[in-house]
Amino acid sequence: MIPVQYRDPETEEILERRYEDGTPSIGARVKIGFGEFEVLYRWRCVPTSCIVYVRRAAVRRWEQVAA
Repeated sequence: MIPVQYRDPETEEILERRYEDGTPSIGARVKIGFGEFEVLYRWRCVPTSCIVYVRRAAVRRWEQVAA
């Protein structure tokens, strides 16, 4: 388990901090709070911690139909 910080790429705001089994891959979708975000890039990933920049994921077509 390594500590991961999820950050907004424009404001550097820390959206969430949590422990993960591994670092999320670029392009992966992660849940932060009640939203879904897409991993843009990782920065300073070392075996003991990682900073991950994310953006809000686009709503999928089937989610729009269900709403």
